[in-house]
Amino acid sequence: MAEGKFEILLAQTAGFCMGVRRAVRMVLDAAQSPVTALPIRTPGPLIHNRQVLEVLEERDVLVMDEGEDAGGGTAVIRAHGLSRQEQDDLARRFGRVLDATCPHVRRVQQIVEEYAARGYLCIVVGDRGHAEVEAVLSYAAGAGRVVAGPEEVQGLPDAEKAVVVAQTTQNEELFRAVVREAEQKYAECLSFETICRSTSRRQAEARALTQKVNAMIVVGGYNSANTRRLAEISAAAGTPTYHVETEEELDVDRILSYGRVGLTAGASTPNWMIRRVMLRLIEEHRRRSGRLRHMVRSALAGLVFTNLCAAGGLAALTFASAHLLTERPARLPLCMAISFTFMLGQQILNQYVRRGSLYLSEPARSNFFMRNNGALLALGLAASCLSIILSFLLGPLVLSLVALGSITGFVYQLRFPRPLALRLGVRSLEQLPASKDAFVGLAWGALAGVVPALVSAGATLRGAVVAAALCFLMGFQRTLALDIRDLWADRLLGRETLVRILGGTGASVLFVVLVAFQALTLVSAGMSERLTPLAFPMLVGPVYALLCFSLLRKSQLDEDVSDALVEGQFYLIGAVALLWMS
Repeated sequence: MAEGKFEILLAQTAGFCMGVRRAVRMVLDAAQSPVTALPIRTPGPLIHNRQVLEVLEERDVLVMDEGEDAGGGTAVIRAHGLSRQEQDDLARRFGRVLDATCPHVRRVQQIVEEYAARGYLCIVVGDRGHAEVEAVLSYAAGAGRVVAGPEEVQGLPDAEKAVVVAQTTQNEELFRAVVREAEQKYAECLSFETICRSTSRRQAEARALTQKVNAMIVVGGYNSANTRRLAEISAAAGTPTYHVETEEELDVDRILSYGRVGLTAGASTPNWMIRRVMLRLIEEHRRRSGRLRHMVRSALAGLVFTNLCAAGGLAALTFASAHLLTERPARLPLCMAISFTFMLGQQILNQYVRRGSLYLSEPARSNFFMRNNGALLALGLAASCLSIILSFLLGPLVLSLVALGSITGFVYQLRFPRPLALRLGVRSLEQLPASKDAFVGLAWGALAGVVPALVSAGATLRGAVVAAALCFLMGFQRTLALDIRDLWADRLLGRETLVRILGGTGASVLFVVLVAFQALTLVSAGMSERLTPLAFPMLVGPVYALLCFSLLRKSQLDEDVSDALVEGQFYLIGAVALLWMS
């Protein structure tokens, strides 16, 4: 059945706030460091999001049960903060304590501590029993009181002077109403705006979105105070509101019927969960909008998610690289077949090992992988074995290169023995800074550049080096572009990618530099007598890469489309080489 137009308006500030992101990063850094005593324990959940906590648990970050007397290892003070007594208790029981208290929460604690010492009654506008509120009260030394709204102010004890603060995720309007009421009751009444700016922006955006849409979706934990508040604000505006934790809880039929919906999320909701909710709705709308369109998109997704598209791209690059050499290898189809099967096998097996991480970084690919788990694993194993067999036919040097690449891919995510991990400062090859980008680039340089030169009798050393360098640069910038796209993953993947190290802006600058260097190398190669003039028409590759990257940065494209666009550079270069031959 065909459906009408469907549109999702996404709030700009949806996703992790600064305090939550900081806490998660601190814990992940500690979990990855070989000097950290494991397990890492948090008294209460680090943040109020069940899905993130499950991911952290896989990395030996455990939540202590109430009343549990665990000791040893490393303890973390969660983002909401802890009372003074609880902090002292942790310091006594654990060898190391990390303070991941949100800086905004810490400011509230300091204000209450200072004014309680000066004889002020400290009024905290917040939710009774909430972890943040209980921690703040401990700094008031008995002079603190919690109110949920202005109607409770008159029931507070009399005092000469009072100070009003707010739980950092409170409703701004409610806080102002409490302040007005307190100023009527107390002769001297000070107030501090302690609601986090991120919270204020989220609430303002939620109010604005309700005026533009027919329904609102709020994504986040049911036990998250700030997420519940967003849902309350939206519902209070008279807009049908759906608060969900995961995409599985969506009332898809009802939501699609609204035509235009707004989407926001709490401060502890990771971007990948927001993305999964959007993906579920978009995919279902496409399925109902038209059979032909859905079939075309399904075919594209199949080519991309089986990694046939990526493998074909490397084979196309191998074809073009071979034609840069003054003498083409006699067994070029075999070289291309090795590139294809090696890439296909390594990509599938790598994704099988990190299928849990795929859930975070690439939800559409993850869904496809889970539906076709067994078939893809069999395909990956068969492709890897075939690449070894084919490389044997080209001699010991090629066999050694392919075998080395296969072994490296296998051990990439394995944990080092503790003595080696302490010496290297990382727990696995995966955690070496920029290792993924470098290893992928080396594999592309070896397969597309070195292998054709090894089996070409007339290839010069300089020609082989230039061809390998070009293929390395293209493989490197390909991985960098996809990593920049995968900033959605909120670094829960545990990889030390260049994007993680340099940040999005720094990585984007590096991408442009790599493409520029690729273009200069092609010009230099074209002017060299040791390589063919094909280098000049291959300049279309860097131009395409820049245009594609600009599109990826400006638009939130679907995973299959963005992957196909990135791989398109290599098919374009292969087509240019084919035309140049004719």
